[in-house]
Amino acid sequence: MKTKVLFLSFSLLVSMNCVWAADEDVTPAHLNFAAQEVGNYEFVHYSSTGSNPATPYPTENLKEGGTVVLTGGQVKNDNASVAGFNKGCHIVSSDYGNMLLIKGNGSTEEPDLTAGDALGGYVNLNMFTTTDFPVNTPVRFQFVSKVVGGITSDYKVAIYNFGGSNSNIPLPETTTYSSIDTKWWPVIKDLNISTVVGDDQIPLRIKYSIPAAHANGRALYIATIKFTANPSDECPEFSPVFDGWDTPDGSPATAIESVEATHGFVAWDSQNIYLNEMEMGTPVYIYSLTGALVKTVEVTDSFMEVPMNQGAYIVKYGNKTSKVVL
Repeated sequence: MKTKVLFLSFSLLVSMNCVWAADEDVTPAHLNFAAQEVGNYEFVHYSSTGSNPATPYPTENLKEGGTVVLTGGQVKNDNASVAGFNKGCHIVSSDYGNMLLIKGNGSTEEPDLTAGDALGGYVNLNMFTTTDFPVNTPVRFQFVSKVVGGITSDYKVAIYNFGGSNSNIPLPETTTYSSIDTKWWPVIKDLNISTVVGDDQIPLRIKYSIPAAHANGRALYIATIKFTANPSDECPEFSPVFDGWDTPDGSPATAIESVEATHGFVAWDSQNIYLNEMEMGTPVYIYSLTGALVKTVEVTDSFMEVPMNQGAYIVKYGNKTSKVVL
């Protein structure tokens, strides 16, 4: 009888490891920004001192849809650290869908951890997958981001097992954005999770590292975090001269954008229109849908917040036009 029970358990385990369809999206719900509602986003759930969370992180603190733990620099293990950082986190819409915007300390909604530190040190976002994340199954990871505002050090991403052991790293530390990058930067990798087994290995932990002082005066957009089980095509390899994507989804620039292109892009939430990386001095015209000019803004910074009443608008700058709905 005992043998039969063990055999049944093994059969169930095998079947559980084989249920993932080809190209199945297994991204934790909390990290699926395209599916979130526009507005303030409680992105971080907990905080912990040091570079990494407790090893392994207490399972009772894990959220069903994915958990994010803030660590590093002057971050404290308290509710104030979480609330302060979350104040700058918004789901915004764009011409390419919804994404996560993390506003730096230079924004009008300053994430205020402590008056003296104000995130002056390094910051790590530790994003845990769910406990039912597939194992012994090929999984592809995609991470697309962009930093608005000058940077001097690299932003990096790595994926560790739940325990954080250096003997099992599905994705070694990889640069996601550097001082020479100007476009959207994708990291697309097939993970080595064939040896990630056991209760202390899953969920996985994405460690996204923001360099020291780089949460000040910058805006960080994370367009995509995606895990795909059983990818059916080859993992893309980028040319050594690859300089990033023109758009956050990798689609090519339109004909009008490729000829005398106007730099920059627009994003928006329920309170603001965000002007990003537009040429200094550029006038931006905001119209109502009836064609009435509502507001004119001169670009004076790489990241600007334009408070607006809720409604639908047409934003024109250079040869680009965006329809926004707040």
